Amino acid sequence: MVAGQLLYVVTSPQDVTDVYKNTRTLTFDEYAQDVMKSIGVSDDGITKLWSTPEKSDNRGGLHKALAHAGEDYYREQFLPGNRIDVLWPRVLGLIDSAMQWDQLPQTPGAISTDGVKTVSLLEWKSKVLLESVITAFFGPQLLQIDPQLLLHFAAYDEESWKLTYKYPRMMSKNMYHAKDQLVAAVETWLNLPRDKRPDGAWFIQKLETESSKLEMGIKDLAAMITSLAWVILSNAYKLSFWMMAYMIFDASLYAAIKAEVEPIVTAGTTKLETRIGECPRLIALFNEVLRLTTASASIRTVESDTPLGDKVLRKGGKVLLPFRQLHFNQDIFGSNTGGLEPERFLKNTKLHNSSSFRPFGGGSTYCPGRYVARWEVLTFVALALCRFGGISLASAETHMFPELDTKKPCLGIMTPIPGQDIRVMVRKKAT
Repeated sequence: MVAGQLLYVVTSPQDVTDVYKNTRTLTFDEYAQDVMKSIGVSDDGITKLWSTPEKSDNRGGLHKALAHAGEDYYREQFLPGNRIDVLWPRVLGLIDSAMQWDQLPQTPGAISTDGVKTVSLLEWKSKVLLESVITAFFGPQLLQIDPQLLLHFAAYDEESWKLTYKYPRMMSKNMYHAKDQLVAAVETWLNLPRDKRPDGAWFIQKLETESSKLEMGIKDLAAMITSLAWVILSNAYKLSFWMMAYMIFDASLYAAIKAEVEPIVTAGTTKLETRIGECPRLIALFNEVLRLTTASASIRTVESDTPLGDKVLRKGGKVLLPFRQLHFNQDIFGSNTGGLEPERFLKNTKLHNSSSFRPFGGGSTYCPGRYVARWEVLTFVALALCRFGGISLASAETHMFPELDTKKPCLGIMTPIPGQDIRVMVRKKAT
């Protein structure tokens, strides 16, 4: 029992698999409703999102609750297919444009000299990837509506765990203010005529169309879309930070990955995500950094007494599946689970399919955005290595490798401990 709530923590790989398979008595809806409420969806909005249409309802062919239909739209948008074939080239083009010498961000405190720019590694990653994905999903209008959107996102993302733990507003004013600003920006965007924001992603337009049939308020829709956007945006830039950090602190790893990807990047960016996805060292590093930095977890509600292994989960209980414990399973990953060893994924090419490796969850909540997240990270890393003359630690500063902020609750990729960002020197490539 935790605070009066019956809680089951499941760490056995087989039990985790069995939990994911059971969608009848172990459900995700209650947690999803809590998330939507906490970010600002009203009780009326929750009722409309989870109401099952009667046969007589005129919802244009919608035969399930919009909350569940929305999961289908999300998958259709992000899993391989026609929708992602339209969206991803927009993301790639924006990242490509941002990864040019003259576009290196002049972040606060950045220093520029002839042929060398000194920048915050974390700020660089977040600016490029967040701006690219936001623009691809909403067109340029959202960042025009709120030019401080990235700052609000960073402030919200840093303390979003307080929303999950239901901190009162008076105890987390900065987080709530940032959250309110994000929802307000999306609401303003939704209030623009459709022809003034023609580049909205398909699944956002679909949610807008279907929610209007339910007479759902714009503010509720804005809160729902903000919640989904936060999930889409909050992890890729952190993962790319850690991948680059490991390489910057290990010259041989940096050189090996660069040698592997440089011929591919030199050949152009067309289908770059597919071609660099065939680089074994790069993919091994991607998987290993995911293993080390992921703090995700899945949550289910026990709807009725449910056997699991040699136990029975009682109705009303919560089931927690913490992936980090799975990722440190020495029977699967070897004795040095706390250290970076990309070679483990090279030696065992099936390791990424292990039931103990679940950086993107599983079952009905297996993250559809995993493809775009992977492509974002790999594209950024490959272009960072090859577009510039070199990236190294700022020479005037002494750096220790940043530590993961394991004390702060996290539902995705962990950030470094505050104050342990890395300042790097980026050199202009000779022409």
